[in-house]
Amino acid sequence: MKKRLLNIGIPLTLLVAATFIIGSSCGDPGLMTYRWYSDTDNDGYGAWEETPQEAVNQPTGKVKDHTDCDDTNADVHPGATEIPDNLIDEDCNGKIAITFYTDKDGDGFGGSNSPTVIEIDSYDSAAPDNYSWYAGDCDDNNNAINPLADEIKDNGIDDNCDGDTDIVEYYIDADGDGYGSQQFAAAQGVTNNLDCDDSDAEIHPFTKELLDDNIDNNCDGAIDIIN
Repeated sequence: MKKRLLNIGIPLTLLVAATFIIGSSCGDPGLMTYRWYSDTDNDGYGAWEETPQEAVNQPTGKVKDHTDCDDTNADVHPGATEIPDNLIDEDCNGKIAITFYTDKDGDGFGGSNSPTVIEIDSYDSAAPDNYSWYAGDCDDNNNAINPLADEIKDNGIDDNCDGDTDIVEYYIDADGDGYGSQQFAAAQGVTNNLDCDDSDAEIHPFTKELLDDNIDNNCDGAIDIIN
């Protein structure tokens, strides 16, 4: 009787052991699967999906990462190089990179030789403290000297940064934005002639270029292109 039980017990034990080993190698599929997200642009980063594909092995066109903020552009993903002034958030940190200019004297104009790339929340954001969206200041240590200042005769200073010293000529500023047209004023006007549209106070140098309006808002000769 004991021998018979032994003969039955050994195969049963082996069967249980084999079942355990085989079962362990297969396991519960739910414990061994991963969530895979579509990587449409093949940059190694996928876009978030509420119902990603679940599989043990990596499906074609899928990755585990789901932090890509634009899965249609392979140059946009976390860790990508941020390119200034194109209004694209390449590295997916929720900010864009813009070239600003140091404005030490606080007159609203930065020095042309001090470009600094800074990340901000959006194109509508104000310039960071002590910086300006605009260059053009020929003396950033004196807030009375900038492109919008009046040229003062016989002081030996290029007050309005137009490259001419002590030459005072008055121009009509029909729209009152502080920037004159090419037309000389019979009476006193402004001492610059930088405005490219003197009928619209929103159009003049040293202002933000508005996008997608097909207008050269900042008079730099380029339409809908910043900096």
